[in-house]
Amino acid sequence: MTEPTERIAAIDVGSNTVLLLIAENNPTTGLTILAEGEDQPRLGGGLSAAGRLSQAAMARALETLERMRELCRAHDVGRIGAVATAAVREAENGAEFVRLVRARGIPLRTISPETEAALSYRSAAYHFPGAERTLVADIGGGSLELIGASGGRIQLSRSLPLGAVRLTELALPLPALRFQIRRALDQSVPGRDWSGSGVIGSGGTFTNLAAMVLAQRGLSGQPIQGVEISAKEIEDLLARLSGLSPEERRQVPGLRPERADIIVAGVAVAAELLDRVNAGSVKVNRYGLREGLLLEMAGIG
Repeated sequence: MTEPTERIAAIDVGSNTVLLLIAENNPTTGLTILAEGEDQPRLGGGLSAAGRLSQAAMARALETLERMRELCRAHDVGRIGAVATAAVREAENGAEFVRLVRARGIPLRTISPETEAALSYRSAAYHFPGAERTLVADIGGGSLELIGASGGRIQLSRSLPLGAVRLTELALPLPALRFQIRRALDQSVPGRDWSGSGVIGSGGTFTNLAAMVLAQRGLSGQPIQGVEISAKEIEDLLARLSGLSPEERRQVPGLRPERADIIVAGVAVAAELLDRVNAGSVKVNRYGLREGLLLEMAGIG
C-alpha cells in the first residue's frame, strides 16, 4: 500500500530574518517545494546591549509568524516544524517569546547551536553530495554556525558570535571589525586542518552575495542556488560596499534594501572565513536550516 503524501512546513526564526518553507512530501518522489515566505522583523535587534528581546521586536516577529501560519493553512499544511536560534536562545525573555508563539498555534522550539549547525549541514549535504572535505557556514543575524565534514562524517562544529546584526551593532570601522572576526576564527577554526576545503554558504549574507555577484556578471534574476563566488569577488564587493552609505547600498543591484545596514558585517565574515581556510570560493545554498528541518521532518537524508 502506497503511503499518502503529506504537506509539511518549516519555520526558521532567526535573529534578523524569519523564513518559511512549505513542501509536499511524497514517499516516492521526495520533497516538492510549494511556497516560501520571508520577513525581517529583526528579532535580535539591540539584544547584545539589553540582554532581552524588545517588546517592539517581539511584536514584529509575532505578526510575521501569524501571516506564515495563515499561509500554511491556505496550503493545507498538516504538520509544522518551527525552530528559534541565537536571539531567542540568548535572550533573558526567550522563553516568554516561545510561549507567545505557541499560544498562536505554532510549535516553536529553541534549538542548540549544534542542532542549528547540523540542520544547515543536512541541507548542504543533500544538495552538494560527494564532497570529500566540506565546511558549511551559515551566517545569521546573531551567530555564525560552522560545521565541517570529511567523507560525510562531521568532525567540526562551532557556533561563533559573528552574526551580521550583532557585529553591525558594534559600530566598528572595517579594519577593526575584520580584526575581531579574524581573531574569533583563528581561535575556533583550525585553519591547517580545513585548508582547501570546499566551502558552502547559507543564510542571507550568502544569498545576497550571490544576487549581487550575478548582477555584476550581467545575470540578474538568474537562480542563486549553487552559484560559486570567488574570494576575489567577495573582497571586491566588500571594498565597494564599505565605501557606500546605507542609503547608497540600497541601490546596489542584487542587494535587498532591508539588508543595506548589515551587509558589510556579513560580507566581512565571509571574506575572513575563506581566508582562514585558504578557500578560493564558496558555493551558495539558498535554503539552509529551514530545508534541513524539512528533510528531518520527512526522514530524508
